[in-house]
Amino acid sequence: MDMKKILVLLLFLVVVVSTVAAISATEELTLNGIKFKIPDGYAAIEKENDASTLNDVEDIDGTAVDSKATSEYKNAAGDKLEFKVGVRNNQKIDSINPGGEKKNIAGKDGFLIKEMDDGKNKFKFEYLQDGKIVKITAVNEDIISNAIV
Repeated sequence: MDMKKILVLLLFLVVVVSTVAAISATEELTLNGIKFKIPDGYAAIEKENDASTLNDVEDIDGTAVDSKATSEYKNAAGDKLEFKVGVRNNQKIDSINPGGEKKNIAGKDGFLIKEMDDGKNKFKFEYLQDGKIVKITAVNEDIISNAIV
């Protein structure tokens, strides 16, 4: 084999290995048993688990839960990505307060709420999974869709 073919083969192998490494480097997050993908460019800024007692009712944007877990991420442009998962220990959450447009994002039926925050669009997607209420807040629907596993 001549040197040119060997170099092309080595270059091809480097590209394949780099691609596989980039694909497997996708960060994942699990909150209260619910998995999410963290889109490229976002870094963790805050994570909170609150295991309240049954007498201490927590609040996730107007929905009462017995415990909640939250995690926030931010990208270089300052755009936030926030995850909230609430659990009801004494009953199943069988409805959420819609206040938004009924929508299916990444295979999840829920409600999309559009707001403005400091002059920027803010989208909240709320849905139920495994008896838990899940809320994802981002600057657009695509980020939300990419974060849902």
